[in-house]
Amino acid sequence: MINWAELESIKLVFCTGSPKSGTTFLQMILNNHPEVSCPPEHYLYSFLTDTLPKVFDNYNKSVEFIDKMTAKQGAPVFNDEDVKEVGKFIIKLAAYKGAKGKRVKWYGIKDDQLTERNGFDLLSQLFPEAKFIAIIRDPRSVVISAWHFNIRIHPDFLENVGNYREKWIEFAAKCWLQDNNNIINFFKKNSSKMFICRYEDLLLNPFENYKKIFEFLEVNTDNTLIEEIIEKTSFKKFKDGKFFRKGKVDSWKEELTPLEIKTVEKVCGSLMNPLGYKTVYW
Repeated sequence: MINWAELESIKLVFCTGSPKSGTTFLQMILNNHPEVSCPPEHYLYSFLTDTLPKVFDNYNKSVEFIDKMTAKQGAPVFNDEDVKEVGKFIIKLAAYKGAKGKRVKWYGIKDDQLTERNGFDLLSQLFPEAKFIAIIRDPRSVVISAWHFNIRIHPDFLENVGNYREKWIEFAAKCWLQDNNNIINFFKKNSSKMFICRYEDLLLNPFENYKKIFEFLEVNTDNTLIEEIIEKTSFKKFKDGKFFRKGKVDSWKEELTPLEIKTVEKVCGSLMNPLGYKTVYW
């Protein structure tokens, strides 16, 4: 049973980042705090901007057609603002249901498309009180992780792309640059609404960096609780050699060729150094 009054008042936190940057890891960290809920992927941003407008457009066309065929009194159609209001309700409902009855201070939505499609401004307008937590990872690690991910989920990936690995890596690097520029640009204008963490910091210094995340959300940061969450989200618990493949911070050194490293750094170097990712060649 949905408590509609409670649904209306919930506070949202959006968990996002460029794909293969550790967004699932971040989601798990958030979801293991007793005052935060953040279930797996929602992919609601594309639903809000693509699918929902089409649903309303089809409805409008239907009622307009019926009106023309009958009394021609003028069809009661929906407009763009109506789409946004319904979209807001669906996002809140998804976050509320994602908590599975758990009453929390923050209801999370994990959606990598928010970063890929630069939806920060729109969601910030729709939900002025919402907060955003983004995770960033070394692009050299991201491209090699994405490479193995695509091999696993697309049976014909190697056949189609294998002979053009360097070009694909360049493409993946450009995606990383665009995605993370979207994050940085929003942060520069809305630093009070967004917290940025680095995947490497969460792995190498979890206590300090988990605590920073929860301080941003103004929830319990008791040392014992932080330690419990670190234990529950330890990579060794999830490592499967597939989706959770290695979890290392520098496996790219072993898996990328010098030419491929140069390619990534040429594309991403301007943003890598400010983010603390030391380049080898750039």
